[in-house]
Amino acid sequence: MRTQAQTTEPDARARGTPDIDWPSGESIGRWRVVAPLGCGGTAEVWHAVAADGLKAALKVAKRELRTHPEASAPIRHEHDVLRRVASSHLVEPYELLTSRGVAVSALEYLPHGDLVSMLGMPARQWLPAFRVVVAALADLERHGLAHGDLKARNVLFAGDGTARLVDLAYARPLDAPAVVTTAAYGMPAGSRATARDADRFALAVLLFELTTGRLPYGPNGAVGGSPGLPSLPVRDGPEALLGEAAVTVLRAEGRIGGLSYFADVIESVRGAYG
Repeated sequence: MRTQAQTTEPDARARGTPDIDWPSGESIGRWRVVAPLGCGGTAEVWHAVAADGLKAALKVAKRELRTHPEASAPIRHEHDVLRRVASSHLVEPYELLTSRGVAVSALEYLPHGDLVSMLGMPARQWLPAFRVVVAALADLERHGLAHGDLKARNVLFAGDGTARLVDLAYARPLDAPAVVTTAAYGMPAGSRATARDADRFALAVLLFELTTGRLPYGPNGAVGGSPGLPSLPVRDGPEALLGEAAVTVLRAEGRIGGLSYFADVIESVRGAYG
């Protein structure tokens, strides 16, 4: 990021383009913006702190999108979903604000990285986080919703080490047509899947990835067809059971009895660990 422009330079807002430093260093409501945390396809996330010391992640449309009339719609949609579902397994929404004409969502600050760091590790290390993901999807389903972009990078860890499912911008009704948002986790083209099926397929991709350390269909996913699954590593114990469960759901293209299938497998593996 560049430093703040001198007053002799043309004001970016006057030119009708986003200020590339905003909201760095500003206060939005009770939040003082400290530093950028990351940037996705449509949004930026900033670290912010309130006067009482509470930390937050402020989510706002990416700077190049802010002048578009619908730029704030995904931010508002995500906040609405989080408030309605009110799940302890999802990132907590603090408040929705407006600054410089765009929506800013203040969310729970999750400082300890994402699930990518655990890919391929022994199951006992990541199984609690995966259990949270299954529970989060179940909470969403009880409200008639699918997540829409399930992947390892959308599972973050709070200060106490517990996991949260994040990024609800693509949440949609369970029976809506599936939409591929991240190719590596997407269903095969022409599968006529629902959003519910797509969530469960992505969950199986994630389980395969956690168990083996690699994606079942590679970074381009199964969207170009249904390539054969790679062989699972030869191993015994809990990892073998988890890997086989992932393959079963992938072959069924997400059309299984329900999330209870994953929950049952998790409980079986937890029992193996004593």
